[in-house]
Amino acid sequence: MKMGQIKSTPAKALAYISRPDATADGVWVSTNADTIIDPSDFKAVARQFEQTAQRVGVSKAREGSVLAHHVIQSFDPKDGVDTATAHRLGVQLAEQITGGSHEYMIATHLDKGHVHNHIILNAVNRETGRRFRVQKSTIGNIRDMSDELCRAQGLSVLPKPERASGRSMADIYRVLKGESGKQFIRTEIDKAAIRATSWTEFQAILGRAGVEVSTRGGRSGTLSFREISMPRPVRDYRLGAAYSEASIMARLTRQVVNQIGVDVSMVTKETRDTMTVIVPGTKRELHLTVAKTQIVRHGRALRIYVPANDEHRLSDARGNLAKTVPTIGLYKWFSEPDLVGATHYAKNAQLGGNLTKWQTGLSELRTLEARVNAKARWMSDSGRSGPDAAIERARAFVAERHFAYQTTLVAAAELMVTPAGDPAQLAGLQAQLRIMEREIDGAKSDIHALTQLTKEEAKMSVSDRIHAQSNAAREGSERAQQQRQREQAAQRLSRDVAAGDAETHAQRAARADERSADAVTLDDAEQDRDGGTRSMTLQDRLEMEANKLRARNEDRQRPDAPTRNNDGRTR
Repeated sequence: MKMGQIKSTPAKALAYISRPDATADGVWVSTNADTIIDPSDFKAVARQFEQTAQRVGVSKAREGSVLAHHVIQSFDPKDGVDTATAHRLGVQLAEQITGGSHEYMIATHLDKGHVHNHIILNAVNRETGRRFRVQKSTIGNIRDMSDELCRAQGLSVLPKPERASGRSMADIYRVLKGESGKQFIRTEIDKAAIRATSWTEFQAILGRAGVEVSTRGGRSGTLSFREISMPRPVRDYRLGAAYSEASIMARLTRQVVNQIGVDVSMVTKETRDTMTVIVPGTKRELHLTVAKTQIVRHGRALRIYVPANDEHRLSDARGNLAKTVPTIGLYKWFSEPDLVGATHYAKNAQLGGNLTKWQTGLSELRTLEARVNAKARWMSDSGRSGPDAAIERARAFVAERHFAYQTTLVAAAELMVTPAGDPAQLAGLQAQLRIMEREIDGAKSDIHALTQLTKEEAKMSVSDRIHAQSNAAREGSERAQQQRQREQAAQRLSRDVAAGDAETHAQRAARADERSADAVTLDDAEQDRDGGTRSMTLQDRLEMEANKLRARNEDRQRPDAPTRNNDGRTR
């Protein structure tokens, strides 16, 4: 059981809980809001919430006040509660919480592998206008209501936690401000990983703690975690290597695991405890059977986590034993997971659009430094081995460190669940994990830098590369300076022409010294304009402009003279 507060845009929260992909296209959504035809119409329900507040005299809530409350009701996955029963229990709980005097929407979610209910209720009483009060005992009372309903249905209930009220309001506000959200999620993941034995059970435990888990990217994507009072989810790599899906599965199974990925279309048989899939590339002649506790479902993609040091028995189409292969042998048919990934560098790929020149230069310098350092660490001095061989060595190092990381992580997990565990030993293991995490991140950065290394750069020494980069930067700076000088000279010449006959001969003479400094620049500009075939001296240009000005003055002295343009032509 979990409860949170909504202080802005209840419509967004209503849209989230009633979304079609989680509620079977809105089938499992209910509301007691009056005049609502479609219970899953979150906009209509949100308008009803607001209209109720206006009707009872709460025309505009003070800034920061609570507009709605969000309750999550979860069930033990081992009970196998069906959707209809879960939804009915959710409606009964909502009625008991509100007494029918607060409007609510309830949505039963089916997309997380375990059935659970989301209840959002209007903070304003539609009869009295009074607000729903949340006290220290409120969450405990709601939990008691839910437990009583579950027992009446023959369902099991979890033992009461040491602190029945869950997190304090101060904790919730700190999460809203982003001060402790990540640490809270880490703590809840650690607690759930100790108690759970499968991914489904792990998600259910987190759900009861108010933490939602979602995935992106199919077979090799990343996880996101969101505490219900947080405005946005947190990606797993921002929590640390110990909170990736592979690391969590290693903790759940208490052993080092490797990942293989399949599509649901490859499933040929499924029982209560196992699943059989086709081994790709064998023309459906070989099959692999795994326990469901090893599987993480993400839409059509299934990620199977198998023990790294295990032997796997492959069967033929009739179910007879065909061959036995080690885990590493499975990658003959299944694709090997990318231990490096692109997420780590996503933010770097977005740099540059609005950066200033000095930031761009700093970024280029850091990129150069990364290439030079990566080459020095993974390539020979002569560069004969090439970037590809260096990348393979770096990837092998990441794989080796990844194995060692999971081994240490499992050892730490075992120590955490041991009542007589040595705190000093646990602290030592945690220190080793931090060191290996830095090593893995450094190797991943090197691999990324090596993929950007050109063949020419691979042949250069470190000093040659820096010298070439310095020369290129110097040449670019000189070209930019020359361009600025040409632009400034052209601007001054334009002001001269625009001044026209308002400028006297004496004033033009006074400007001569200033324009003489532009002689070389003007010559360069004329060469650029004429393709280098003709160069006009400063004296030629001054005489030409003087003739134009003299012609315009003579024309103005004749009453019937036509008007001339700046170039001397009539118009």
